[in-house]
Amino acid sequence: MAFCKVGILSLLLLSGIFLLGIEVEYGNAQKMCLQVCDNEVAYMTCPSSGDEKITEVCVNCCTADEGCKLYRADGSLICTGTPE
Repeated sequence: MAFCKVGILSLLLLSGIFLLGIEVEYGNAQKMCLQVCDNEVAYMTCPSSGDEKITEVCVNCCTADEGCKLYRADGSLICTGTPE
């Protein structure tokens, strides 16, 4: 009976270690960035262009360069590009 309890506890412990290992592995993975245009973006501004509005852009929040800000047609901010 004691052998059975030790076996079950060992199995649970090993299963927990295995699952934690998988979580850590996927936790370090980089985010996936889809290369699609966000139709909601009307224009963007970037530090390199000053306050100039750059129109006719094909970007999304994931593909925008660091510091670039994406705006809707009404002027509201969608997001700011971050370093990967």
